[in-house]
Amino acid sequence: MTTTRLCRSAGLIGPAAQAKALAEATAKLAARRQRDALPHRIETPRLALRAPIRGDVADLVKLADNKRIYEVLARLPNPYTRADGIAFVEIFAQRPDERPYAITLKDQFIGVVGFSYHAGQPPEVGYWLGEPYWGKGIMSEALKGLLEAAFATGLYPRLVARALKTNTGSLNVLEKAGFKRTGEGPDPIARTADVPVVFLEREQPKWM
Repeated sequence: MTTTRLCRSAGLIGPAAQAKALAEATAKLAARRQRDALPHRIETPRLALRAPIRGDVADLVKLADNKRIYEVLARLPNPYTRADGIAFVEIFAQRPDERPYAITLKDQFIGVVGFSYHAGQPPEVGYWLGEPYWGKGIMSEALKGLLEAAFATGLYPRLVARALKTNTGSLNVLEKAGFKRTGEGPDPIARTADVPVVFLEREQPKWM
């Protein structure tokens, strides 16, 4: 048996592989630190952002089971069932690489905003809002509250986001929040490969 095979069978790895593994572990720890530094609750003039709970499921299903929302989101199933709602609250929302907040208005669930964390990359903003609440400035208010909370931790120097080029509403919300377009092209996670995706980013304000 060669030395290389012996090392592999013994669970040993070379310096390059060790360095790569260490870098990946460090990146995961940094992402977890970013996630855990966010407050449990964020309040804005009209809204409260907090962790999704089982009591949100009925409103979550009612609002998310909407093809107009499904068509512009990569990860939302359609039809959206009660099982999907429970899985979101009890599984997805608990993942270490996700930090979703339920957007609530007068204690009622109306949408979701939050971050996805990919090791070695900036946190990615994602959100959706129930259709009855569109056009009221609610999503802009929720996103502003989330960004201010993130930047206040000092651990979010840069953020990224993406939206379908045809989704002018979402692009307007992101640009109003200070995101700048960095390019566009196909998105491997989008359902509609024929519709370009716009990529955006925002850096933490220098005065924070």
